[in-house]
Amino acid sequence: MPEKNEREVDDDSLEEELERERREHALIDEEKLGMDELEEERLRRERQPGGH
Repeated sequence: MPEKNEREVDDDSLEEELERERREHALIDEEKLGMDELEEERLRRERQPGGH
């Protein structure tokens, strides 16, 4: 019977799930961007010893 209940509210739960996934992807993108920036900075330091 729980499956039937899930199907009844499927539209709402599907929307909520999509919104949750969008937020997760946004966070993942932010993390990737942050890692890319950190890596770029590290590479810059390696290329320019005594830089900063």
